[in-house]
Amino acid sequence: MAAVQKPMVDEPIFGFARDYTAPQTTTDRSARKQKVVNAGAWADTRGAKPKPLDARFADVKKRLVKPAHYAALQASWHRLLQAIDERVNVIEAAGPDFIPTVEFAEITPQGQFPEGFARQARERGCCVVKNVVSETQARDWKAAMVDYCAQHPDIKGTPPAAPQIWKAYWTPAQVEARSHPAMLACQRAMSRLYHAGDEVDVDLDSQAMYADRFRVRPAGVENILPPHLDNGSIERWEDEAGYSSVFTAIWEGRWEDYDAWDMTHRADAVTDLYGGPGWLSLSNNGPNKGTIQLLPDIKLSTAYLLLRPFFTDDGQLDMESTYFYGADPGMGQVLSTAWHPHLQLDRSIVSIPNIAPGSYVFWHCDMVHKVEEKHEGSEDSSVAYIPVVPLCKYNIGNLVEQRKAFLAGNPPPDMPPLPEEGVESDHADRGRPEHILTAEGRRMLGLEAFDALADGLTPGQKRMRELANRELGF
Repeated sequence: MAAVQKPMVDEPIFGFARDYTAPQTTTDRSARKQKVVNAGAWADTRGAKPKPLDARFADVKKRLVKPAHYAALQASWHRLLQAIDERVNVIEAAGPDFIPTVEFAEITPQGQFPEGFARQARERGCCVVKNVVSETQARDWKAAMVDYCAQHPDIKGTPPAAPQIWKAYWTPAQVEARSHPAMLACQRAMSRLYHAGDEVDVDLDSQAMYADRFRVRPAGVENILPPHLDNGSIERWEDEAGYSSVFTAIWEGRWEDYDAWDMTHRADAVTDLYGGPGWLSLSNNGPNKGTIQLLPDIKLSTAYLLLRPFFTDDGQLDMESTYFYGADPGMGQVLSTAWHPHLQLDRSIVSIPNIAPGSYVFWHCDMVHKVEEKHEGSEDSSVAYIPVVPLCKYNIGNLVEQRKAFLAGNPPPDMPPLPEEGVESDHADRGRPEHILTAEGRRMLGLEAFDALADGLTPGQKRMRELANRELGF
């Protein structure tokens, strides 16, 4: 096995643990549990070529792309490279301003973003919502989270020598932030960037809990987190029954028709733990302040990443090699300038614009992102990780486990503590049900039934709410 880079982690990294085994059947696939790679785990990106995968991965390529589509795929690759060149010039010229930004107050009474902004957010795959909560509220939550960890030295952070990510999940401030009505309204609007047919088993109007940590990155601290994607790696190609079906238009040489926001197959893809990662800013964040950086074109970057294994360095169709360029089984999907040269990562990845505490940043689960290596700001860069998690079958199963963890004060099951790390079960001041601010927040934590009789539900929404209620014992 190639050497594994161990970056200083500046955000949660989601993927399958190294006991990953290839999916065999739909039942096997549904039974898999996603695990967090806490320390970060990437393929070794040194060298002109990655380590080739097993020979069976050539068969995976041939399953995805049929001979009838070879010519179309070749032609689509040339169109794609030209489109990327043009878009990189636009992104570089605009810089952080290319990230769509909107005020929370502009969310419509129907719970949706303004049409023009939503169109931009879908095209670019990310967005910033300003002033979701007040700066005072966000700073108060941060102070409370930091104080909680100071009061409980058994709660550890990572990296151990100089912690930035604190492994606390149930502080009262975190429970309040996740259940705040404005946060929930923002997440609901983000979920509605996706679309689903009436019979698709997903409820984009309801959220399920996914408890995560918070980050405090001091000014001046350098960080190395390579360009990467969340939600696994090789599964995007190998998971025949679920994830790879999302990308049919790309496999057929029609990348222009690919819709990153169509939930038809995503709802059943085990790797889609959430509709999109996100965090609430707890400090001033922005360029040169140690913040997140995004590649803001979800269609072009996804098409390129997925098609890269099908083409040689000189652009010829390659159906025999097993180079998957940073998608090693059991590791996160990583990118590099050498392996993904046409993406021009040094030009196409940009920092988010300047935002104040209380703003929310969201990016699509297939988006290429990293963090700034240097933090040249005057204060720490602090965020609370709060992803967007629409109600679907997998997320319902996870919600049951999240409720157990919350009530017991334990870490979520996919974030088991190390032997030397404490947990919150013995903390009398940890978050409790009384810290949940809204009825919707109680539903999100599995403490109150979802309304399966509400007017206007699609059949898919109704099934998901009924299933959630059954699984939760209501």
